[in-house]
Amino acid sequence: MARNIVVFSDGTGQRGGVLFEERRSNIYKLYRAARSAPDSSVSAADQFAYYDPGIGTLPSGLGPIPGIARWLYNLVCQATGLGLTGNIIDCYAQIIRHWRPGDRIFLFGFSRGAYTARCVAAVLAHCGVPTRMKDGSPLRRDEKSCRRIAREAVTKVYQHVSSKKDTAYYNQRKALAARFRAQYACGDATRSNAYPYFIGVFDTVAALSNTGSLIICGAIGTALLLLLAAIGTLWAVPFWRTAGAILAAATVLGLAALVKTHLKVAFGLPGIPWWKTLHLTSFRMRFYDEMLDLNVGWARHALAIDEHRADFRRVPWGNTRERRETQAGEPEWLQQIWFAGCHSDIGGSYPECESRLSDISLGWMIEQVKALPAPLLLDESVLRLHPDHAGIQHDETRSLAFRFAKRALREVPENAPLHASVIARFEVEAVQHHDLDQPYRPRNLRGHEATDWAYGAGRKEESAPRSLPMG
Repeated sequence: MARNIVVFSDGTGQRGGVLFEERRSNIYKLYRAARSAPDSSVSAADQFAYYDPGIGTLPSGLGPIPGIARWLYNLVCQATGLGLTGNIIDCYAQIIRHWRPGDRIFLFGFSRGAYTARCVAAVLAHCGVPTRMKDGSPLRRDEKSCRRIAREAVTKVYQHVSSKKDTAYYNQRKALAARFRAQYACGDATRSNAYPYFIGVFDTVAALSNTGSLIICGAIGTALLLLLAAIGTLWAVPFWRTAGAILAAATVLGLAALVKTHLKVAFGLPGIPWWKTLHLTSFRMRFYDEMLDLNVGWARHALAIDEHRADFRRVPWGNTRERRETQAGEPEWLQQIWFAGCHSDIGGSYPECESRLSDISLGWMIEQVKALPAPLLLDESVLRLHPDHAGIQHDETRSLAFRFAKRALREVPENAPLHASVIARFEVEAVQHHDLDQPYRPRNLRGHEATDWAYGAGRKEESAPRSLPMG
């Protein structure tokens, strides 16, 4: 019997299920309701759920890594996106291990986890799901074997292209994907054997690094360099010689790591010499493929109106004109809906008493998956929501990590679909915006066909970030 294979990929710094009183994202809340467990009504025979914590969430007590080193590793991951390739591999490996022909694949993600989910969807479109080993023997489904196959698909096939500028390598990737599908019996020469049945994401972001955290990492790195150089003087080693040696060693190690990660080459492609495949992919990872594959069953995207960090630029699916035809009575193929609030007001992770806005977007996503012909199975006894369109709205540009980061107003198209709660929020006399109660009048909704009525002469756009000019 066909079952649901469900992958949940959380946002940066998000790891649910660790603390009793923790800040849970919408991804973890959904996972808790979808998983099969002794306290859940969801049967493992009908649904398998996998939760992938966000990057930069290495927990305490994991191996011999001291607390300070673990904290530094998590900070670097959150600042640079280090570890995201591993997340993609982990998610795809779970699909390889548990999927059987006929099963339905659901992908959910928030923030960089949404990036991860969309990358996994792209890997599926290129590589499918292996059903045998390269030598023709039955597929080995142990974790080590599945992860090795997943690493090959992600790093050798999917990541052969890293940006829209890599046009010279698109056909090479097609050839690599076709070879992978033939070797592992996961499709034919033109298409894979499995595509996502449903993709649900909360506020996908484009860049995998953020300026604020990079500044903090740079400051910490400089301080450590100076400290080690000062310690070197205790052994009569000149300060600048020690500092130079440490800096040179760090540079060499960093360059070696970059080359290992980004140097791509392929051997044995018909008609393509190996040296023509040799190239370096982009050092700064960005989500470049904004098109939704027409073979995907359904897709939903919740977008934040009030996110103003430049590094958190919105990444909607781009094919709003070309759409897959659905049967009569079936849900719409693609919906991208705008909600009030900043990034985590949409994807969750604030204290539960401050999560009324994120409950709105989560409730909407739940409605969407329950309306599918083969819905996601949920134990709603552990998923009690209290949405409120007048709930507190946060502002991450006030936090230490992003106080000095570049800001940019998000562009909301004048005919973009707004959730009904956005209009209801306009009608409230005042709502809490970080620290002040004031009317909800975001600058980027001036001119929107559904809200332009609220921006009459003399009205103040109270909810625009203080750092942005009014007008």
